[in-house]
Amino acid sequence: MRRTNIFISIILFAFTGYYAYLITELPTRNIPHTLGADFMPWVLTVCLLLLSSLLFLESLFYKREKQRVGRISLKEVAGILSLLAIIVAYITAMIYFGYVFITPLFMAAMMLMSGSKKLKEIIFFPIGITLAVYIFFYRFFNVLLPGGKIF
Repeated sequence: MRRTNIFISIILFAFTGYYAYLITELPTRNIPHTLGADFMPWVLTVCLLLLSSLLFLESLFYKREKQRVGRISLKEVAGILSLLAIIVAYITAMIYFGYVFITPLFMAAMMLMSGSKKLKEIIFFPIGITLAVYIFFYRFFNVLLPGGKIF
């Protein structure tokens, strides 16, 4: 496991460097007092660099007991495949029905898959979060989220 983590952290360092190079190729904006197109990618680059460094340092200096690697059960594989199917269906349905109508259904499905049992939470939490995100993007960023082809 230790060698694997070192190898993965080195790959992540290389990817971070390549990503940082791509960010430098982004066009600059000449609008005063605004963030450029490269702001968020740089934030992600710093986060990835920090996490890669922590993984690398942990692999070098932290001694763990040997962990037994178990097999993945058929139930876990079914859960992963159903999660993948729900995500693909969510992305596809968003094209036709839009963000506001599909996201609460997606969030409710994720809550059910994670074991949530309270019906009020499963109904009201996804609706509230979806509307809050939609209003936030529409009001503060003037960004329209996908509206769908049918509506």
